[in-house]
Amino acid sequence: MANPFANPTATAARPMLLQIEDQYNKRIDDDVAKLVDCFADIVKVGEVRSSESLLSLITELKQHLLLNDTNTLSRLMEKRSEELTRQKDEIKDTLIGMRNELASTIYDLESVYYRSLTGP
Repeated sequence: MANPFANPTATAARPMLLQIEDQYNKRIDDDVAKLVDCFADIVKVGEVRSSESLLSLITELKQHLLLNDTNTLSRLMEKRSEELTRQKDEIKDTLIGMRNELASTIYDLESVYYRSLTGP
């Protein structure tokens, strides 16, 4: 037997209310999905900016280290100075050897020349 107190308009409106509820749930799901996508984009942009900032900081630190590391700069200058001094000494020794050889050769040539003048 049917319920005499049941409201016929309420039972007819129930499917309509369920349909409206489903539409709201779909809109909420869509809005939440959009928010998640936007948040993911914000996180990606934040990661890129953070990466750029870190790379910039690393570059600045390297420059600071290179320009202000006096111990390393001093060692490099000393090493270069020692290398140049060694090269200078090698060149000097080579020139002295060439000068001695040239003096010996000139002496020999003078001897031959003066002997040729004094007699056959």
